Amino acid sequence: MKLLAVSILLSILLFSCSEIGENLSQDDLEVISIDLSNAYDGKLSEFFEPEVDYIWLKDDSEEAQLGAGLNKIEFYGDKILILDVFGCKCVKIFDKKGNYLSQIRAYGDGPEKYLDLDNFMVHDNQILLLGVYPSKFMWFDFDGNFLKEEKLPFGVKGGVFMEKLNRFYFFSESFQVDDYLVRSVNSEFQDTTYFFPIVEGRYYGNYSERYNLIKNGEGLYYTMPFQDTIFQLQNEEFVPRLVFDYGSYAQDLEELKRNSEELNGLEEMEFINKRAKLYFVPYFWNVGEDFLFARFSYEEKNYSVFYDRNNRETAVLNFNIENDLDESGNNYFPYLRFGERKMGKRIPGVSLFESLMKKKEEFGEEAFESYINGKGKKFAEVATAAKDSENPVLIIYTLKK
Repeated sequence: MKLLAVSILLSILLFSCSEIGENLSQDDLEVISIDLSNAYDGKLSEFFEPEVDYIWLKDDSEEAQLGAGLNKIEFYGDKILILDVFGCKCVKIFDKKGNYLSQIRAYGDGPEKYLDLDNFMVHDNQILLLGVYPSKFMWFDFDGNFLKEEKLPFGVKGGVFMEKLNRFYFFSESFQVDDYLVRSVNSEFQDTTYFFPIVEGRYYGNYSERYNLIKNGEGLYYTMPFQDTIFQLQNEEFVPRLVFDYGSYAQDLEELKRNSEELNGLEEMEFINKRAKLYFVPYFWNVGEDFLFARFSYEEKNYSVFYDRNNRETAVLNFNIENDLDESGNNYFPYLRFGERKMGKRIPGVSLFESLMKKKEEFGEEAFESYINGKGKKFAEVATAAKDSENPVLIIYTLKK
């Protein structure tokens, strides 16, 4: 099936555009109040099932630096795909036991090559690289073989495929385009529709994120940094679905806009990191049909918010949260998306083993033996196996229903 040239794909005028749900009833919105005065020290057992899973990503190749550069983790069938934008500049593929299988790496200049990449998606057993420089789409199979490419007139930061609609949805950042932030095409890369027009004077922030557009199950959601609304795709249109009420804690977006015009880059980031009032960072978020997790910053503190969409109940949590499931340490809310109802963390094997040794000192010999043969068994087995490895161990939690 011939791909449509991107000049046609992204610029033909056979599209529908919408200001997105201006006439929506207030009853259709889920308003989430972020009241920091109610923040508390939570426990993982409030939100997750007792069973915790561990997968050590075993890779002995020369470019196995999967630490700071591990930027995206996706479970697909019986495989795990890892994006590393700083180390190998590649996508590595593992099986569900953490054994290395192959990689997608085409670093270089010219056709069938890239100088940088920032995202990927999986569709129809092919891997589509996104955020590629020079701007283009690139397709590979799971063995790492190049299949095809299409040049782009601008950057595409993220993308998903919605099976029921038989359509792709692609997201670009505000500095990459001058018309729309989200556009969609069918599986034949035709019938282009556009969403979220660039609004002159609106503050879009300077966060470079690949998670503004995410898919969970059959739902597709979109949001932007510093904003207060999460949109959901319904009937082939994005409508406002979840709205944050920041109350008296809210950061003034006009102040952020003035800062972007008057301060240099370092001064602007210093303000955001240390003095800015309450704002939302969409790198740390996950949403499904019955839950929302999001992380917020206020001055120099971070907060986690878990919202029960069925009961419309909100929990505002301090950054540190007790791991009372297997007591393995790493006491912060899991933020990585590992599936429809699975969230997690990643930690280098050597660091996980250090946590195990701290447990040994804390418990004493007899209590430690009881612990590693009971509640901490999986933790101890994987930590011991990965004790000399800088490669990550994925820690996986399953949300309660």
